[in-house]
Amino acid sequence: MVFKDGNDMELSDKDNRLFSRRAALAGAAGTLALAGTGLMGCSVGGAGTGAASTASNELTDEQKKLHKQIVATYDVEKQAAIKERLDAEYADGGYNETTPFIAQDPFGTDTLSCYVRFATTDSVTVSYKVAGRKKTGDTPKVAAFSHTPHGGDAPATEHEFKVIGLIPNHKNTVTITCTAQDGISRTSTFTVKTPALKGEEEEQLAVTSGESNTPLADGLFTILGNDSSKLDFMYLYDNDGQIRGEVPIVGYRSHRLLFPGDGSMIMSVSTTKMAQINAIGQVVNVWSTGDYELHHDYAFDDDGNLLVLASHAGSEADLDVDRAAAKKDKDDRVNVEDLIIKVDITTGDVSLVVDLGDMFPDLKASAKVASDGDLDWIHINTIQWLGGGTVLLSSRETSTVIKLTDIYGTPTVDWLMGSPEFWAGSGFEDKLLQAQGDFSLNAGQHSVTYLPNDETTATGRYQVLLYDNNFGAAESYPKFDWGQLGAAVVTDYSKGTHSFGRIFTVDETARTYELVDQIAVPFSGYVSSAQRVGDSNSMLVASGIAKTFAEYDRYGLPIATYEMEAEKYIYRVYKYEL
Repeated sequence: MVFKDGNDMELSDKDNRLFSRRAALAGAAGTLALAGTGLMGCSVGGAGTGAASTASNELTDEQKKLHKQIVATYDVEKQAAIKERLDAEYADGGYNETTPFIAQDPFGTDTLSCYVRFATTDSVTVSYKVAGRKKTGDTPKVAAFSHTPHGGDAPATEHEFKVIGLIPNHKNTVTITCTAQDGISRTSTFTVKTPALKGEEEEQLAVTSGESNTPLADGLFTILGNDSSKLDFMYLYDNDGQIRGEVPIVGYRSHRLLFPGDGSMIMSVSTTKMAQINAIGQVVNVWSTGDYELHHDYAFDDDGNLLVLASHAGSEADLDVDRAAAKKDKDDRVNVEDLIIKVDITTGDVSLVVDLGDMFPDLKASAKVASDGDLDWIHINTIQWLGGGTVLLSSRETSTVIKLTDIYGTPTVDWLMGSPEFWAGSGFEDKLLQAQGDFSLNAGQHSVTYLPNDETTATGRYQVLLYDNNFGAAESYPKFDWGQLGAAVVTDYSKGTHSFGRIFTVDETARTYELVDQIAVPFSGYVSSAQRVGDSNSMLVASGIAKTFAEYDRYGLPIATYEMEAEKYIYRVYKYEL
């Protein structure tokens, strides 16, 4: 079985060519928008813990009722009962392609979907098209949406799938196309009424076309963490900025989607729960993180188990007790976002893999307790699995990318991509990669992605993509001069003008790294993401605090820019072919 993180898809072109965007920086910088904010951290997202992670005291009675339904959605036994009912109802009919069995979002996992099942007398492949909507009065026009469901490209006589991309609060017309093995196609239609959106998100985003003629990459923009004090959802938007999916979660946020390879997806649904939703929309697994709270990211290991960035439970749950203790006694302070745990997907067992405090004890001891009482001394916000017990981590608080090896044996620091001045006297000076060329170093980076090529194993060279927030600040290390990271680095939030999507080439043999690609984007001192998308080396970059994301071509020219409303910020935007 192949385990994929969505960021592993289409990472480079077939020739592994590098495309510099430096020439485009001047033009891109001229279109930047500054989002002023007083936000001082990203670990304050809109949720507490577990099933009660939405701030229920701020919900209306109707929202409270809906939240209970969402909590029940992530009950595997209840989901199995729904599937049994669907199977029984289907068995009572004689459903075929002209009269298929239809149920609108029976599992409660996507407001804008429906379950479809039917049989054909001959083996056919299946695709579908959701009809668009004409503009009438204040109701905007919506384009048609075409898709091939999971398994639809394999000829079969039994067909069971989920239709996605329906228009909210609308009587949708869906056309099914069945194509026989002789190439002849036939169509049939059905209608399904969808409810209004359950959340407060926009149905249509503001979209600005860019100067590039490169086509947008296929897939749906997946809004991961439009953090809110109300109900929490994962949103899916198409290239026109039209909403095509609304996936309710218990609280906090979904940080990324992982794909086991069977049509299902795995994601976080609260601070203590990971869930697997199969291709028809049924929740088939829910894993608890046990005595730990999930923060920011997760990845598959070689066995398909989940490596999860975490904190000791209590750092958010028991605010009055733990934070008061942390302020009184330095030895009792609450440590956050400094652990890697493993969740065994077969047994559900949870185990501690790496405690970064054991690897960097002196650094942890030197850190200052934050104003909220937590010791957020390293703040790991990304994990990437490289295989064979090796991971890449992004540490926001130290503005450093960290490579660890042998995490299941004796975890060892292989290299650090960060400031020599910051790490001076740490005992890890010899682990620092040497920067080649003249550029400001990363400052508070997020969304680090490992981009190998066909020659990586032989040469030790690969690329690292990241969102460089370009904001030098850390409450844990108030005496360090973050201006030492370079002239472009912002140390006064109010003066920030731009952040960057960046690609570096790492040469492990030479122990060096070099900036090879860069796009200037709207400033976002915290959160945010970058992703390689499509087959043209385009880059999707989301500036979370600015509440905007854009797809850029290989030369750094914008293809399209999207703006959305958000109570706080957008945590990440990744594009997936679902």
